[in-house]
Amino acid sequence: MKNFLLTIEFDGHDFFGWQEQKNKRTVAGEIKKVLKEILRKEIKLSGMGRTDRGVSALKYFCNFRVSSDSEINLENLRKRINFLLPSEIYVKEIKEVPLDFNARYAVKRKIYCYFVTTEISPVKRYYFWEVPKEIDLKKMEEASKLFIGEKDFSKFCYYSGKGICRIEEIKIIKKNKEIIFKIIGNRFLYKMVRRIVGALIDVGINKRRIEDVENALLGKKHLPLATAPAKGLILWDCEIDPKETEKNF
Repeated sequence: MKNFLLTIEFDGHDFFGWQEQKNKRTVAGEIKKVLKEILRKEIKLSGMGRTDRGVSALKYFCNFRVSSDSEINLENLRKRINFLLPSEIYVKEIKEVPLDFNARYAVKRKIYCYFVTTEISPVKRYYFWEVPKEIDLKKMEEASKLFIGEKDFSKFCYYSGKGICRIEEIKIIKKNKEIIFKIIGNRFLYKMVRRIVGALIDVGINKRRIEDVENALLGKKHLPLATAPAKGLILWDCEIDPKETEKNF
């Protein structure tokens, strides 16, 4: 038995997220289909976590196990997979890892970037949220500080379970008519990043007060928060403890 870690990049705009779903085009579904064709058997694929429909990733980890006693040329395997995959998905690297490695539990840190433009742009509209309004950057920066640290984010997601997450940093960068939100944390709940960005934009366009965001975080008040569109969100980077992928040959 061998266990292989794939590092992939994908454009999620035409997919129903990562997770395999019946009769729907998903990233995991496409990869499993290709692996089955190459390896001639059904493969169980474990991803580092779900992504929303339409969300893209520059770096995403997944792994699969296969019964094999013979050596496998990983570079040749990578090329064969990429040849058969649709152009929206690309395998950057394949690495053999310990049998007990599971991408779902191995990622310790994630970096998301969200892209906003304040102009109407037929080109940017596929990868940016168009908000053609004056946006107060200072107010958003002040409000963003409320999210830093270990907090209960259950009010900022569609999730009823454990809502405790740790946000290390939120950086807001303005370049001409573009605004980029860089959010770093240990874990993110369903639609959490998009709701954080939606809340910050609402503050920036004076639709919400900073106090409203604070009260929502503290659970003092139910606040109908905007959810930023999926198209502007990219999983930019993620980190695994190198020791977890080391294999003794």
